[in-house]
Amino acid sequence: MSHTFDCVVDTLPMAHSVDGVSKHVDGTTTAVVAMQTAVVKAQVDGANHVCKKVNQGFYAMIHSSISQKMAALQSRVDAQLMRLNQQRKMLTAIRMRMERDYHMISARYGKIFGSLNRALRQRVTELDRPILDFAVTEADKVTNRTSNLVSAVPVGQAESVKASQMVKSAHLKQSAARAVSSMERFVAASNHLQDMTDRILLRRNMNRATAPMYIPVAVAESNYDASGNTQTQIFVSGISAGESRNRIENAVSSDLREGSLQWKETQADPEVTNCFRQYVANDPAIPQRVRDTMLRMFESNSYQSF
Repeated sequence: MSHTFDCVVDTLPMAHSVDGVSKHVDGTTTAVVAMQTAVVKAQVDGANHVCKKVNQGFYAMIHSSISQKMAALQSRVDAQLMRLNQQRKMLTAIRMRMERDYHMISARYGKIFGSLNRALRQRVTELDRPILDFAVTEADKVTNRTSNLVSAVPVGQAESVKASQMVKSAHLKQSAARAVSSMERFVAASNHLQDMTDRILLRRNMNRATAPMYIPVAVAESNYDASGNTQTQIFVSGISAGESRNRIENAVSSDLREGSLQWKETQADPEVTNCFRQYVANDPAIPQRVRDTMLRMFESNSYQSF
């Protein structure tokens, strides 16, 4: 037995429900998009804030480092400037002292050379005085010899020749005697001038192959440490640096090593002592304390020589 049922299906309510769901999905989608936009914006703002803070911190660190380096360099520059200023003052004082010493020494040597020039001028004048005297006293006579030899005798015609010859002969004898006397005086003056020149100048005979020559040599020996080691210095005067000077120094050194020259205690030479005191007293560059110490050490030690 069969039964039949009639059913009527209507989809309109479902369609209305789907429309509502679609609206809710659209709202949800809109809300998700808005939320995503807000999240992205918040992330961007946070990143910008973090970058800004990082930049500010890095800038502050670099600024602090540069400030510290600038302060250190400024302190070094200030110290260098102070030291340079002190050195400038020292160099200025040294230059002024050197200029003062130069002017003082130049004035001293100017006076010395001026006095030497005057003395040499006087010596040259004295050396040339015989020649000047001869030129003044004898030149006129030599020049006027012809006129002086002329003579005249007021005699008659018969005796004129013989008398004139006798007068001329006597006059010639007298002129010859005066000439011989003048030559004698000139030769004596020349010999005197030659003697004076020999006493003043150093005669050098180049013809002789060998000749003895005496040269002053000073030897200074000093102890420079407590172990007794000595240092010897040789000073040769009057000879420039060269083979002769080296030979003299080597000969003196050889005599010192071989024992030919022995130091011995002697009395202090007054001339050497006075020269040393004058040298120490006249040097303005030596302070008073150092000058007193030098004099005290010089007087307290023994005096030795060869």
